[in-house]
Amino acid sequence: MKKLLLSILVFLSPVFATAAQFNFVALGDTAYNLPRDLPAYEELIGKINAAEPEFSIHVGDIWGAMKCTEESYHWIKTWFDKYQHPVVYTPGDNEWTDCRKPEIIDAYIRIVTGKGSDDDKKLIGGARTFDNAIKGTSFADTLAALANIRKIYFGKPESLGKNTMPVIRQSDVSPFTDMQENLRWQKEDVVFATVHVPGSDMNFTINDETRAMDAIRRNEADVAWIKAVFANAIKEDAKAVVLSIHASLFVDGKGDDFSNLALRGGAGGPYYWIAWAIREQSEKFGKPVLLINGDFHEFVIDQPFMVSQGEDKPPKYNNITRLQVFGAPELKAVQVGVDTATPWVFSFSPLY
Repeated sequence: MKKLLLSILVFLSPVFATAAQFNFVALGDTAYNLPRDLPAYEELIGKINAAEPEFSIHVGDIWGAMKCTEESYHWIKTWFDKYQHPVVYTPGDNEWTDCRKPEIIDAYIRIVTGKGSDDDKKLIGGARTFDNAIKGTSFADTLAALANIRKIYFGKPESLGKNTMPVIRQSDVSPFTDMQENLRWQKEDVVFATVHVPGSDMNFTINDETRAMDAIRRNEADVAWIKAVFANAIKEDAKAVVLSIHASLFVDGKGDDFSNLALRGGAGGPYYWIAWAIREQSEKFGKPVLLINGDFHEFVIDQPFMVSQGEDKPPKYNNITRLQVFGAPELKAVQVGVDTATPWVFSFSPLY
């Protein structure tokens, strides 16, 4: 009897060993209105620390409107240092693609705080005229801002936060040697990755050749990274994959045979190839995939890729779940539970 019981335990032990249970936190679009939002943001960080997650994922938009200077980026890094655990960050649009010249930012802040003058309004209004808008005269050097982000937040193959963890950077393992911000790591048998997909159309604009070429190059790198992440997950026999980006890939509206919801920008738009890569690779993977994004400041859990195949077949792409996190003025986070012993793997709980 003892031998039989021992045999059963030996047989079952690998099953128990492969099941993983842990929590992580997702958030983004934080502290837009400065300094008003800072007490609420600090309180939120305290509650996240109290929850003791394995790590947090910040999906970008680290401010609403600030000057895109090294000083600003270093100041935000001191806020990441308040997290007691590792924080993995992927850039949003506010901190680089939307960077405006300092005088524009100063005028905007004075206007929204009720201290704006007629000259401030004239400056902002002038930037919105057709001739100035098509020339991009209000923008700062967005690619210089991105270079600072890469230097300050992604200079080492490790996370942010008071206690860091190692990560794999795309720049270290691929021909895309500038893509330091695309990261991959693994917790138990779940593969995690960030993909640099900012709002504001991926920084692709038809009236600026330099920005357009950067967006084309980054799109190529992102697609390659998505493929590499899933190839690694299949190689490791992972139970699930978590991808984190900034931009929402979908908007309200009925989709078609590509996706359940309307794709933002439509077929061939700035997010088309990212969405297609995620959809295709998730189908090949065949296990639960969680896509996390911010950008739209509305808490949503849905399956925007899922497409019906009629009454006789299960829907396609139903293994992809999307979590869209809260955003300012709702400074809240989402605690994600991971349990690979369950078919669905992920569970969600607001944290605030």
